[in-house]
Amino acid sequence: MNQKNIISASNNAALKLKVLAKEKERVRRKLVVTAKEKERVRRKLVVTAKEKERVRRKLAVAAEKLRLKAKQLAVTAKNLENANIVARNALEDLGIENSKVEMARAKEEAILVSIGDGLFATDKKGNITLINKTAEKLLGKKSKEVMGKVFSEVILMEDEKGVPIPLKKRPSSMALATSTTTTDPTYYYVRKDKTKFPVAIMVTPVILGGKVIGVIEVFRDITREKEIDKAKSEFISLASHQLKTPPTAIKLLTERLLGGKMGEFTKKQKEYIDDIRSSNQRMIDLVNALLNVSRIELGAFTIRVNEKNVCAIVQSILDELKSVIDKKQLKLKMISRDMNAMLMLDETLFRIVINNLITNAIRYTAKGGEIRVECKVVNKGQTLGGNLLKESCFVVVVSDTGYGIPRGEQSKVFTKFFRADNAREKITDGTGLGLYIVKSILDHSGGLIWFTSRENKGSVFYAAIPMTGMRMKAGEKELMS
Repeated sequence: MNQKNIISASNNAALKLKVLAKEKERVRRKLVVTAKEKERVRRKLVVTAKEKERVRRKLAVAAEKLRLKAKQLAVTAKNLENANIVARNALEDLGIENSKVEMARAKEEAILVSIGDGLFATDKKGNITLINKTAEKLLGKKSKEVMGKVFSEVILMEDEKGVPIPLKKRPSSMALATSTTTTDPTYYYVRKDKTKFPVAIMVTPVILGGKVIGVIEVFRDITREKEIDKAKSEFISLASHQLKTPPTAIKLLTERLLGGKMGEFTKKQKEYIDDIRSSNQRMIDLVNALLNVSRIELGAFTIRVNEKNVCAIVQSILDELKSVIDKKQLKLKMISRDMNAMLMLDETLFRIVINNLITNAIRYTAKGGEIRVECKVVNKGQTLGGNLLKESCFVVVVSDTGYGIPRGEQSKVFTKFFRADNAREKITDGTGLGLYIVKSILDHSGGLIWFTSRENKGSVFYAAIPMTGMRMKAGEKELMS
């Protein structure tokens, strides 16, 4: 082999080695790049793993929230189910209660429709909110004519003489104003055809939350009762007139006998004649009382007034009764604070009033007791015996230490023929008309009477006459003292 060939082969080998070295370097570089790429990928994978962990944790938290929410929704659903059950039960109960209310309302309406007395209800302004069939019939008006209207404008009221009753004095107005149940003296309702009828009225306020929200008035036609009372009074008057003649004659004859017209009598005979006279006098007193009652109830008595010294009249009555007071050994105390007070009085009527009060005090006070009579002027606005005076009055106060009036019977004191149980036990005779006559006289003349009493402690009666005097009244007869 020649040298040229050797050099050529050597160069080729060197060239191949060089090429291989370059190829190796390229491969190495590729491997370095691949290692870097692998590191970059590894780092990305690490980041991705962390992100996945973060996402997993978020998902875990979200899942826990969803689980709790689902649990809450389950509880809510259970509560809703329970609420639905309660609601269904409540609706069922409400339906039952509504049925009961409707039944109660139906019963109340049936009662109102069927009640025998007239009835209407108003709101707090006096507008009629209810009227029953009986009221419609009595008044001659249909409900549509009065509903929603002020009662005083559609239901007219008058007194016995046909004078309209002022709104403030009507029982319903008084109940709205005072929040108390009221009754009335005899008033008359005017029908649609302008005829009128007497009524007895009871008005009760409707109170809610301590406030008056309306009234209910119940009234009835008392025409028949008035006719019966009038007939009864007329009969009593007629019978009393007929009964009065015989005892008057007996009184005259006994006085003649005791006066010695028929000669002297023995002591026993005089006692018998005295008994006849006292019994006859009681008969005369009873007849006079019955006549007075009938005249009062018929409105057939006269009130004639003149200026009189009030204390002087009271003193004269006490002087007349002195022998009776002394006989029972009673202590009498007379107090006159206004000795010279002059008042316009019907002396006869005033004497009946004071005589009855003092006589009762004497009769119903035990032997050795005390009677006190006081005369005085009491100014407007002052309170006396628990009664507030609305005008200045002259007041005669008669008090005693007698048997008193039981509390349960005090409301009947001024009614006809009433005598308290303890009074009947102690004193068997008595008409029970005295205080009825006293109150009737004072009512008709504009006066007042009231009392306080305690059983076994005594009573205090107050008779008041306005300082303007007794109210005059024309009539047919004068009352008898």
